[in-house]
Amino acid sequence: MLSLLTEVSPMIQEAYEKACTLYGSSIGKNPNELVTPALILDLSLLKQNLALMNGLMRDKPAKLRAHIKVHKSPHIARMQVEAGAVGVGTATIWEAVIMSRAGISDVFVINEVVGAEKTRVAARLAHETDLKVAVDNDSNVNELSKAAEKEKSKIGCLIEIDTGMGRCGVSSANEALKLAERIVRMPGLRFEGLTGYEGHCSLEFHKAKREFMARKAMDYFVGVADYLAKNGISCPIISAGGTATWELTASNPRITEIQPGSYAAMDGYHSGFDPRFKQATTVLATVISRKSDHIVTDAGKKTVGGSQAILKDYDYPIHRYDEEHGIFDIYDPCPLKVGDTVELSPGYTPFAVSYFDVYNVVENRKIVDIWPILPRGPEHGGLLNLFNERAS
Repeated sequence: MLSLLTEVSPMIQEAYEKACTLYGSSIGKNPNELVTPALILDLSLLKQNLALMNGLMRDKPAKLRAHIKVHKSPHIARMQVEAGAVGVGTATIWEAVIMSRAGISDVFVINEVVGAEKTRVAARLAHETDLKVAVDNDSNVNELSKAAEKEKSKIGCLIEIDTGMGRCGVSSANEALKLAERIVRMPGLRFEGLTGYEGHCSLEFHKAKREFMARKAMDYFVGVADYLAKNGISCPIISAGGTATWELTASNPRITEIQPGSYAAMDGYHSGFDPRFKQATTVLATVISRKSDHIVTDAGKKTVGGSQAILKDYDYPIHRYDEEHGIFDIYDPCPLKVGDTVELSPGYTPFAVSYFDVYNVVENRKIVDIWPILPRGPEHGGLLNLFNERAS
């Protein structure tokens, strides 16, 4: 199914071909025949989620920018763009490289890109794609400007506003104004607007309280944009929102784009906020031991991550996850025996994805393709070396 990815770089083509060489013997099989643990992607559910978001966004004033840190897949990212996203968001410059090489022309690193090697890669990548990054301090702005000027490129900058999460971001409208004025003066940079993630709201499961928190965060956020406008600096892009708050944020007429990512493949945590999106990613595991009161699978924390995964199709509670073991309490009658395979639904998909090389893409209970998971960092796939010499 590489036909999903037209106009891709040799890097993406080679990654796909390598994945198929290593794991392609599974194509055509029932997923229960896989060597476990294995990562499964239900293609029908993925398509259903993408179509649902596209339909729900049609009457929203904001546009959709799909975050790809959740799945790290060029295939899924292209499908998100083809399903209506204006571009993608990434967590790292290395993810941005992959997205650009997958043929996506609008890439926003929704994070600070700091350090000589990372800013050099950003400056060179800006020749290939409409690259934007988040910034929140003078030092980083100076570093980005120096790198872009040396490479004769332009990097788009959005000032990150701390809307309540207590992570990155400037802490006041006046601080944002001073930083914006600096960006406007710096060579090699474009001031694009503001970004702010109200991720702290996703910790609140009470709907009314969560919506109150999100509205408060966005009122403050757009207030910063108003303050900049009053001082002569407009914000073409005002970007916010995640899967837990996407609909409320996308309905705000002042927000130009939202940045959700989990909606595509979904996970146990975010499905609690919006059950309309179905969990498309699971981990296949094998029962390796059975006792009178519990079973043990071969998928533990090193496979599903710190956010524990529940048994799909069985109502057996989690007893404990160890590094290589998932332990579940059972009660009679329990049909599972040693050697049986089960699917685990991750609580937070990005943790599970980071442990695997590929997705086993399943449709109608048959493996139809193998999709590589890229990237993990500068050493993965030689990403840093790609920019030792600028591509012609």
